[in-house]
Amino acid sequence: MWRTLLHVTVMFVLWWECSGFIWERNKIVSSDPGERFQKIPPAQVTADKLMRFFFGIDHRVIRQLRRRHRRSADIPTQSFAQFDAIFIIDSSASIRPQDYKNTLRALQLLTGKADRDRRYAAITFSYNATVRFNFTTRRDTVYKLRKIPFEAGKTNTQDALDICRRELILNSKCGGRPGVRKRVLIVTDGQSNVDKEKTLYRALQIKATGTQIFVIAVGRYLRGMSEIVGLASSTDAHLYRVRDVHGLMRVVRLIPPWHIMREYLHHSWLNGMLARPVTH
Repeated sequence: MWRTLLHVTVMFVLWWECSGFIWERNKIVSSDPGERFQKIPPAQVTADKLMRFFFGIDHRVIRQLRRRHRRSADIPTQSFAQFDAIFIIDSSASIRPQDYKNTLRALQLLTGKADRDRRYAAITFSYNATVRFNFTTRRDTVYKLRKIPFEAGKTNTQDALDICRRELILNSKCGGRPGVRKRVLIVTDGQSNVDKEKTLYRALQIKATGTQIFVIAVGRYLRGMSEIVGLASSTDAHLYRVRDVHGLMRVVRLIPPWHIMREYLHHSWLNGMLARPVTH
């Protein structure tokens, strides 16, 4: 027992040292480390962050997108981040069934606006976690997201993270593209309440594989924000806040369709703006 306790303590210290807190540009002293992340940015700011950090689109290209300049051409694949995505979706009782359905719709829209070659997998969690589908195509993902049922129940985030690592990240037979790294996108409305002492440790295990964790925290004010902050790979690039599910939909709608991003990316590449591949 003491050996297990020591192992967990060491892993927690390592998490604290490599978590997003030391990556913050602005240090703010607070009794609750998560309190300063309760503020909800404008939808446009969050949309641009998703494009830049989750999609891997260069920030200079995003500025051009906002100016609405358009040119048609093929795009070299090195101009944006290459990864396969795993959606981890909260299906606990604190979420209304209609809001859950709208969350799935937002993820469908987000998927439809991304790279057509990317592959996706999905996990939902309430009392327990379930892999809803292994890595599959963009088109198939949009269809399968529509079919995922709402379960209700407690919030067993740690089980979702554990299954994600074992069955999707480390499993070479789950349909992911060989040699392509994964990115996890968690959509949740609050703190875990099943074996919650394991939650941040499970997140650390995922990060140790080289996988980045992005978190969309949904709600005006979230209890347990410190845990949500700890889940994300960093607070600058990997943590997103929306007021409600309608706010999430507004953010996704502000992201241009993939064919438009392709045009801008190629135009920027031709003009020497993207000197090297996006790796963040």
